[in-house]
Amino acid sequence: MSSTVTFYITRHGETLLNHLHKAQGWVDSPLTERGIQAASQLGLQLKNVQFSAAFSSDTNRALQTGKTILTAQGQNELQVITDKRLREWCLGCWEAENNDKFISSMMNELQIQNDFSELNFRLPEVQEIIYKSDTTGMVEPFHMITDRLERFLKDTGDNFIHLNNPSILIVTHAFAIKTLLYLFSKEMLRKKPKIKNVDIITIKWDGKSFSILT
Repeated sequence: MSSTVTFYITRHGETLLNHLHKAQGWVDSPLTERGIQAASQLGLQLKNVQFSAAFSSDTNRALQTGKTILTAQGQNELQVITDKRLREWCLGCWEAENNDKFISSMMNELQIQNDFSELNFRLPEVQEIIYKSDTTGMVEPFHMITDRLERFLKDTGDNFIHLNNPSILIVTHAFAIKTLLYLFSKEMLRKKPKIKNVDIITIKWDGKSFSILT
């Protein structure tokens, strides 16, 4: 009988930089009280899910969100394992820039008129702008981001698929989640043009391919 792995993939709770409407990639900032409460609320919503494992990016905001979810959910004995493959995009010289300025600059560069969701369908081009304007040497090209995210899911899926239909909690970031939607279900980017704090998507892995459920 075949098993499938279900990944519950969420964005971290609200952070200080989110609250201040600043772009946040590899730069980290602590969760706000509101962010902690939202993570707890998500944990309560997931209380009927028995997780086999939990992972987060190696940022404190993602790790803290994962721990908060599991505490509220009733599985606080489960360790949240950090993996840098789950990191957000590095935004280079755009790190901590005003969000509106960042988005309007991307839309102007790509000649998009008042359609935020169009940015999602042109994610590789958005990343190319960030990559070309980078002065830090830290920004990854788009294919490196897709490779690390997909490799993480495949490796983790293969490690747990021998169990009976396991569920895995993953805490990552907005652009990272958009990248997964871009890879596996582009039309979902129209339904979810913005990935808000503690928004959650579910992805299944059957050992051969991924399918997005929500």
